Amino acid sequence: MTSPRRFAEIDALKAVGIVAVVLIHGLRPPWDETLSETEVWLGHLTRFAVPAFLLASGYLYATTEAVPLARTLRRLRRVLVPYLIASLLAQAWWAWTGGTSPTGSLLLDLLFGSSFGPYYYVFVIVGLILVTPLVARLPRPLLFPIAGVLVAAQWMIDAAVWLPVDLYVQVRSPLLWWAYFLIGWLLRVNRDSFEHWIVPRRAAIALPLALAVAGLAWTSARPGPFLLVRSAAWLEVYAILALILTLGAARTHSPPALRWLADATYAIYLLHLFFVYPLQLLFPPTPLQAGWLPILAPWLGALAGSIASVALLQRLLGPRSRDLIGA
Repeated sequence: MTSPRRFAEIDALKAVGIVAVVLIHGLRPPWDETLSETEVWLGHLTRFAVPAFLLASGYLYATTEAVPLARTLRRLRRVLVPYLIASLLAQAWWAWTGGTSPTGSLLLDLLFGSSFGPYYYVFVIVGLILVTPLVARLPRPLLFPIAGVLVAAQWMIDAAVWLPVDLYVQVRSPLLWWAYFLIGWLLRVNRDSFEHWIVPRRAAIALPLALAVAGLAWTSARPGPFLLVRSAAWLEVYAILALILTLGAARTHSPPALRWLADATYAIYLLHLFFVYPLQLLFPPTPLQAGWLPILAPWLGALAGSIASVALLQRLLGPRSRDLIGA
């Protein structure tokens, strides 16, 4: 079997995304009224992380051929087996600490990705794996209007807060996430045209995108009209994704450390919360002003701990690590 093709831009998306995910979960939640300005700004700046993974999945899954059932089952196994192991460990964590998961039910937690709150991503990606064979059969021209409708629906929910629903339901909604997957798919099947247009103009495109990211980050973290602030935060996600893709397009090589981190993202995602939560207890934020230590300690400690754990488990498990821990 030949090794799967590497894409430097996707390695970059996944690696930067997982660093941002660990930071997100090391911060206090956005509904905490005592958040500092630093935490608000970092929270907005890192919102691209989950969209980056979904875009990368669409890019890597994209095909113009029929998707065999065996491939779908293999993808499901590689996602679900590590997830089930991590979820059972999360249930043990709640039992040990005397806490409870969002649903309080083992069955519901497993079905909807909520043994730990951030495991909702598994619910989303499993749904996308299941619809991938259908997407592959759709005529390519039809994918563009479908993506447009999904982007519009996403803006109405994420920015305009149309059809308000409970957060637990919202973060599992296809209308919030599937646009990123489909955009990644379209970029892959039109990769030659995309690169042909981007590469000669890389610097001319990257600079305005970087300025756009800075401007949107500033706007989204400042007081202002609700729709303006939310729309800026929504657009900021796309600007960051576009910047990373522009800088990585048509690159032929990723540094080995970046490739390893990209390949280990799913395992790090499943494991990092076991480090974040204890570190947050050890370094609690002070009222009204978090300071840097309560931010850096959970972030860097969880990142280092989960990376070290993945590397150790890979050595101990050998080839089985891909199926058991996701890396």
